[in-house]
Parts: sequence; C-alpha cells; structure tokens
Amino acid sequence: MKIRLLQFLVLTVSLAVSCKPKTADNLEEMARRASHPEAVLVKTVKLEKSTFYHELVSNGKVYSSEKAVVPFKVNGVIKELMIRNGQKVKAGDVLAVIEDFEFRSQLESAKQNLEKAQINFKDDIYSKYMTLDTIAIAPEKTRTSRIRTGLDDAVTALRLAEYNYNNTRIHSPIGGVVANLEALQWNPSQNYKNLCTIINDQKMEVEFPVIESEYGFISQGMPVGIMPFINDSTVISGTITQINPQVDETGMVKIKAGLRNNGQLIDGMNVKVVIRKPVPGRLVVPKEALVIRQGRDVIFVRQDSLAIWKYVTVEFENSTSVSVSEGLEPGDLVIVSGNVNLAHETIVKEE
Repeated sequence: MKIRLLQFLVLTVSLAVSCKPKTADNLEEMARRASHPEAVLVKTVKLEKSTFYHELVSNGKVYSSEKAVVPFKVNGVIKELMIRNGQKVKAGDVLAVIEDFEFRSQLESAKQNLEKAQINFKDDIYSKYMTLDTIAIAPEKTRTSRIRTGLDDAVTALRLAEYNYNNTRIHSPIGGVVANLEALQWNPSQNYKNLCTIINDQKMEVEFPVIESEYGFISQGMPVGIMPFINDSTVISGTITQINPQVDETGMVKIKAGLRNNGQLIDGMNVKVVIRKPVPGRLVVPKEALVIRQGRDVIFVRQDSLAIWKYVTVEFENSTSVSVSEGLEPGDLVIVSGNVNLAHETIVKEE
C-alpha cells in the first residue's frame, strides 16, 4: 500500500512539472496573437512633374550703386556741421559751413575791380575809336582793349571769388546716408581729406565670384537671391547685370547683380548669393523624403496602409529638394515626414 502511494505522488509531481512550460508557451502565443502593431503617423505628398531649380551658391559683398565723396573745396575753419554718420540727407541739403569772412571780402573786392575794369575799357575804346559801340569795332581791337584795361582778368577773378564763396556752404550732391564723417566743428577743413561720403543705399549691387566651370550656367538677367549673413532667413531678389568675361588667376569669374535694398543692407556687407536656374518637367521631392538605407538613396511611398521602400536615383539637388530620375512615378504618395525609422512594409497612417 505504501509503495502504491509513493508511485502516485511521483506521477503527480511529474505531470505538474511537464505541464508548466506548456502553460507559459500558450500564454505567450495568446498574447502575440492578441497584439497589433501601432501604425506610424506620416505625412505624404502626391508626386507630380514640376520645375526643379538648380542652385549655385556663392559669397559676395553688396555695394551702393551710387556713392559721392564730398570734399572741402576751400580751406577754412568749419563754422557749422549739420550732419552725423548714419544721417539721411536729400540732394542739395547743406552739410557744413566754412567761415566765410575772407571769401566774402574777396568777392566784394572782385566785384569792385570788375567795375573799375569796365570803366577803363569804355574810356579806352572811346578815346581810340570815338565810340562805345563795340559792334562797330573790329573784334581783334576789342579784345586788345579788354586785355589792356584788365577787363578779362577782372571777370576771371570774379568767377573765382564767387566759386570760393559759394563753396563755403557745402551741399549734398545726392540723396542718401552720411558715412565716413571724421571732421569736427571749429577745426580747420585742411586737417581732413574729405568732409564725408554720401551713400545712396536704395539701389545696390552685389559682386560675387563663380568658378570658371560654372560660367556657362550664368546669363545676363538671371534672377538671384541675396541673403545677409546677419539674417539668412531673409531673401532679397536681384538680377544679374554684369558678367566679367575673364577668368582671374584663382580660376574665378566676377559677377555683378543689381538689387533694391530692403533696409537691412549696408555698403560693404557680406552676403550669400543663390542663383536658381529652372529645369522643367522633373519629379521633385523635398529633401526630407530622402533617407539612406544600405548605403543607397531610398524614398518611402505609401501604398494603402504600408510604407514601400524604393531605391531612387537622384538627378539634381539643391538646398530644399531633389530631382529623382529613376525609382518613382507620377502619382506616388511620397512620405515626407515620419520616415526616419520606417522599414519595408511598415504599417503607416496619414497624419
């Protein structure tokens, strides 16, 4: 009886041990079957043929297309100074005044000398030709009389005196912004090379180089985008105006483009220049759609609820998009967001 009881206990323990793994396996299988993978949220764009813009990027500098250096035309103490650097002025505005006592005196003296010379001239021709009508006298005789009486010298002296006096008031030759002002009030004007520079910063031009292999890419009138380094989110439109037909010693060709200042540019500022050349009839996708898988370019497209992995051939590339020559077809729903961790036939859902 004891032997039978012992056999029964051994059999029970054996059955319990052998059934335990099966129960775990069954639970695992049930959990696997009950779980469903969550769909990855993505954004797509429908692929259609459009224009791709081939880009050429260069660095350049912007300059004012109209600039005037304002000199001191007469020497003297700067009595008044009406400007400061950065001030906007209009054409004809008075910028500075030179002490004019000496020049005003010279002007008055020149006027008086001219009156004397005119009297002497009349006396001379009347005494010699008994007439004041210069038309009746031969031109060479009139000219001799003018020289003899100093009339021509007096006229020249008056013109010079008027010129000097008028230039004691310095006017702006153009409208623009005052720059390079170093002169100080109550200082001699001869201490300075010039009064200032007036820069018309409304119309500007940018000068930039391109390598000689890109010379054929450039043409007159081609649009360009100018981006200041201080704010590269701003793009100012311009147009190529000059192409220097010569390659310099560094293998570069100089290009100039005209533009209107948006108020953010100043003379001599460094900028980035982007030239865009249209290439029509291309399959263009955003750069975000392109990923690298197994060392090759891949773009995922959505087919129903699956992400399909497609190898592609990139034809052109710019800062924002790529042109695909092989691997995609018009009408494909290209995944442009949420594609970083996708695999072939991953379940996806449109955001």
